[in-house]
Amino acid sequence: MPALVWFRSDLRVSDNTALHHACRASHDGVIGLFVIAPGQWKGHDWAPVRVDFVLRTLAELSQALAAKNIPLLIATAPTVADVVPRVLAAAHAHRCDKIHFNREYEIDEANRDAALESAARASGIATTGHADQTIVRPELLKTGDGGFYTIFSPFKRSWIKHLVAEGTPPILPDPRPQPKLDVSPDPVPESISGFSCSIPASMWPAGEAAAKKRLRWFASNAITDYKVSRDIPSLDGTSRLSPHLASGSVSPRQCLAAALVANAASTSPFDTGPAGIVQWISELIWREFYVAVMVGFPRVARHRAFKPATERIRWNDNPAHLQAWKAGQTGVPIVDAGMRQLQGEGWMHNRVRMITAMYFSKNLFLDWRLGEKHFMLNLIDGSLASNNGGWQWSASTGTDAAPYFRIFNPVTQSERFDEAGDYIRKWVPELARVQGDAIHDPSRLPVLLRSTLDYPDMLVDLSTSRAAAIEAFKAAP
Repeated sequence: MPALVWFRSDLRVSDNTALHHACRASHDGVIGLFVIAPGQWKGHDWAPVRVDFVLRTLAELSQALAAKNIPLLIATAPTVADVVPRVLAAAHAHRCDKIHFNREYEIDEANRDAALESAARASGIATTGHADQTIVRPELLKTGDGGFYTIFSPFKRSWIKHLVAEGTPPILPDPRPQPKLDVSPDPVPESISGFSCSIPASMWPAGEAAAKKRLRWFASNAITDYKVSRDIPSLDGTSRLSPHLASGSVSPRQCLAAALVANAASTSPFDTGPAGIVQWISELIWREFYVAVMVGFPRVARHRAFKPATERIRWNDNPAHLQAWKAGQTGVPIVDAGMRQLQGEGWMHNRVRMITAMYFSKNLFLDWRLGEKHFMLNLIDGSLASNNGGWQWSASTGTDAAPYFRIFNPVTQSERFDEAGDYIRKWVPELARVQGDAIHDPSRLPVLLRSTLDYPDMLVDLSTSRAAAIEAFKAAP
């Protein structure tokens, strides 16, 4: 009997734990399955650009699997409740005796997988859930008291200590061609109703080959300077691998392996060597930290603050401010540039994500959950753990968060990280001709010149709103 591999956020052939073990264990061939789940995706705020990226990745995956004699089936589950029955139906239809999948850690996904295991067991089908989404399984790293870490630095030390002791997980070899089955792959749809994407596909090459190409380029050309260049939004100084990590067209192990090769001269390659390489490894660890926080404190996946006391804060209710922020019309150039990049690319530079999120939660003093949702609805790399972790950091409601009294001044941040204003001029063309420091704060311009710009005044005074946010946090019981 063939084995069934249920693909989810692991859309690759190389270094795919579930696929690797299914191909090794089955003597009768392997069938792949992907479930298109519009209801689940809507409920989890998937962006149209993310759905488009996943579909294009799936099309390449289907071809790569076909070369291994593994047909990829496509099922559709209109609602969340339909997902498990669709998987079981595919297994029964093709007389599969085992289902392999790589575990996901969000609450709904974990519950879905548990439901599959129970239902499959009742129908005589074995299941194996594999650890694949992180380099170190989140449940393996605990504090001395046996709890999950809530501060990044000790988590990072524990993470590195674990890999030094246990060894870096190897990159799994590609599966060999399997016995050919009399099963044809299903066509991959080019679009899904309800997820209309206006962002050109050429902006985001999808699939495993594109992911490997980008990783090779980054590790060979940009990783050494990453510590500095990652903060300059006008530069192509980041890996831009986050969409591939979110869809699984590259594995975190592959990313770490590339960094370690680049840092081969270091005797302690996780934390010494060129600053850019060490910083990028640290960013991979941040990704794992937020997954571990989600596993250890599942309330963060339920629209809850990590710090319960901060749920008593009374955020402003100002729909006009919320809409202006979404539209990139706040009057703060660096914030507006970031929000327009999000609209235009389905992605935002990480430094600018922090600036826009902190402006939202501290200066506008709007509920961080509204901003978190908007990001997810527009990001090609939307990830619950990382997006939630970043927003709660900015709002000072999360684990290891920025102290509530340390609030970015977006103008100062702009002057530091977009000194010449190149990023602002690209995304806020109304200010393209503005020279000097006024590019960061147009209110510095003479009144007559300022009046000729088709650009709004600041929604709120930065100093006054900062002070009000600090007082609100102090007053929270």
